[in-house]
Amino acid sequence: MYQDLNDPIEVIAIFAEHQLKPVRFKWRERVHKISRVTGSWKKFEGEYIVRYFAVVDEETNVFQLMYNERLTDWTICKIWVE
Repeated sequence: MYQDLNDPIEVIAIFAEHQLKPVRFKWRERVHKISRVTGSWKKFEGEYIVRYFAVVDEETNVFQLMYNERLTDWTICKIWVE
């Protein structure tokens, strides 16, 4: 099941082929290298876009990340816990 979070994170992302793609992030003093992005979607908040990414790290942990274009910040929204 997913555990809801709302923690700020530091993200390294690339912009390739007209798309934003996170490649690693730092959460709670630990760096997670993203092995794959399993999904991405966006939601409009007024004139701004909030982008969401479902990602898997090298240890097969599953996270949902959010990039808020208005605030130009990243947040970890959810983590899969068993």
